[in-house]
Amino acid sequence: MKNFLISFFVLFAFVTPCCAQNQTADNLKSFDMVWKTVNESHFDPTFGGIDWKAMRDRYHPQIVSSSGIEDFNRITNNMLFELRLSHLLVATEKMLKTYMPTLFSEGTVGIDVRWMQNKVVITKINPGCPAQKAGLKTGYEIKEIDGRDVNEIIQIAEVLPPYNVRNRRGGISNFIIGHLNGPPNTLVSIRYVDENSLLKEAAILRQSRGTGKIISDAMPPVFIEFEAKRLERNIGYIWFNHFADPVDKDFVQALEIMRDTCGLIFDLRSNPGGNFRVVDTIIEQLITAKTPLYRFRFREKTVERSLNPSKHPYEKPVVVLIDVTSMSSSEHFAACLKAIGRAAIVGERSPGYLLGSKWIKLPNGLSFMHSFLQPIPFDGQIVEGHGIKPDLEIGLNRNDLLKGRDNQLEAAIEYILEENLQ
Repeated sequence: MKNFLISFFVLFAFVTPCCAQNQTADNLKSFDMVWKTVNESHFDPTFGGIDWKAMRDRYHPQIVSSSGIEDFNRITNNMLFELRLSHLLVATEKMLKTYMPTLFSEGTVGIDVRWMQNKVVITKINPGCPAQKAGLKTGYEIKEIDGRDVNEIIQIAEVLPPYNVRNRRGGISNFIIGHLNGPPNTLVSIRYVDENSLLKEAAILRQSRGTGKIISDAMPPVFIEFEAKRLERNIGYIWFNHFADPVDKDFVQALEIMRDTCGLIFDLRSNPGGNFRVVDTIIEQLITAKTPLYRFRFREKTVERSLNPSKHPYEKPVVVLIDVTSMSSSEHFAACLKAIGRAAIVGERSPGYLLGSKWIKLPNGLSFMHSFLQPIPFDGQIVEGHGIKPDLEIGLNRNDLLKGRDNQLEAAIEYILEENLQ
């Protein structure tokens, strides 16, 4: 037994430094890959006035003296965030599931929340979801998740560029959902305040979202959802959580049975973006003539893009609902339609999180998202960092949510009805 223990400790002492050395080597390779990728492919050769070579000189020694994935993640993101732009990030799988739960959470309680007026408020509950069965309703204020005060959770939410209040609000809202969601068939405990100001508690079993779709080896499986329905007064309503296949096909099919509607509402709240090709396919269904729409700014060139209409385009009024959680391709979609006067934008100003990006799997196993182009709509308005100002700016209200009312959706409906009277 004594010889066995000696052998074990000798083996442990040998393996541990070896593993640490391998981790350090992988981290150094990964750091070099991140810096070089940005250096060679970032759309802005001036890096916004930042000396990108100096960034490597500053942060590389920190990687050399660091230990573990957590240090690599923190140090490399600190370097990337010097550019103060979106779509530049290294992340663990756990980070992606926590910060982008709409896409990556495998299990859900079926609600959406917003951080507003320093409160976490339920803004949407899916019919028949676990949270609804547990008695939760829109307008309820969430106070604790698994015994942790939500303010404590909010304090550990990392602030990501672009640095504005809207992006922070949207990021915190997503971060809270990332803590409500989690592995399927696991319990989450929620303490909340109801319509009578009573503090209550519910233990909710997270429901599986089914089988995710693998888009890239640098990302966890993505869960893509699509909803199309008719609202009262014959208004079409479209909601989806990602601009990705098969959403474009689903929309074209849905449109075939909605051609007689008096208007369409695209609800892009909680939609973090997706594929520009899917954006194009949907817009082609909404224009009646060849239309200059946007340009892509790359490192060495700028490419202008015009779209041709589909054979049977939809010609009735269109509204796009956005808020602080409408990001990337959602902003591109809204900005393009606004620029050509094809849609009214309703809701809250978006965060300005719009660049074109690619995902890479790093040698140390982390995911790396980097921007390589900047979309600019036809009117020349820069969305990155600025967001889209709605034509009709209106926020959600907790008192109305408690009554089951969605102010933003109601405003969109009212707009379409008024347009049909003209």
